[in-house]
Order: sequence, then structure tokens, then C-alpha cells
Amino acid sequence: MYVPQPDNAQLWRASGRDNGFEIRPLLPDWHELLAAFCGHIGDQPEDHPVTRWARTLAELHLQRRNHSGDAGGIDELRAQVVHFIDEWVANRALRRGVARGESLGSVVDAMAAAHVRAVYLLKTVEKVSDEQVHAAWFMLAQMADGWTDRAAQVVTPHARRTA
Repeated sequence: MYVPQPDNAQLWRASGRDNGFEIRPLLPDWHELLAAFCGHIGDQPEDHPVTRWARTLAELHLQRRNHSGDAGGIDELRAQVVHFIDEWVANRALRRGVARGESLGSVVDAMAAAHVRAVYLLKTVEKVSDEQVHAAWFMLAQMADGWTDRAAQVVTPHARRTA
């Protein structure tokens, strides 16, 4: 299946060094979030902070699924990580357009939960063609598409004032 890739230059910012420009995303795209949920990225200090927290959220959702007895403690940790994401974004970008009620940290948390559920279903159903599997992956795809829209609203870096 072909998934269109956004080619929106506004999702990227340039930072000049040594007469050159290094292009860095202000926020990771949905590909990076999914890679973090899978454990492929997000474990190195140089990784984007949001992908590191995305990976942590997926690991916490997996722990919650496997050890439901400690759901309260896991949910507290998830709430902290969501707060970290929201604070990181708030300190680095201005929101553009109409602000929606759900925070970006909550969006990443919901995507992590959806990813863990989709993978769990894929591994546990009798047939991978099961409608539940399709529905779970479709929901995750919709969330990924929604992330692209939400990330596009948070692209303008804060201008720092000097006194």
C-alpha cells in the first residue's frame, strides 16, 4: 500500500553552523514515531527527545498490557512522559492555527497504545486477516495521519528575547 509522504518544508527548520545549514525537524514525523514504538530508534541520547519519549510510552503500554496489576504506577509514569513532551513542545514552538484540546503528548501516548494493541492482535489472532487486526492498524494509520496535521500546527520556533 502506498502511503503519501508529506513534503511540507514548514515541518523543518534550518540551523546554521560553519557556513552550512543542518536541516532538523522540529518534531519527528509519524515514521519516526512508529519506529520508536517498535524499538528501532529512541534509545540513543542524540535521538530526538520526542522519539525517546515515544519509545518510553510504547514500553510502558506494553508493560501495562503484560502486568495489569501495576496499572496505576505505569499510568503515573505515562502521565509524566506526556507532560515532558508537552513541556518540550511548549518551550520550543509556537502553536499556529486553532489549538485543539488534546495535547501532543496525549496524541503520542494514544498512538503508542494503538501500536501496542495492533502488534498484540497481529501476534495473537488465529488469522492475520481478522477484522480486529485490520481495524487496529487502520486506527493507527489514521492517528499517524492526524499526527502529521497536528505537527504542522507546531512549527514556528519561539523567538528568544534578549534584554
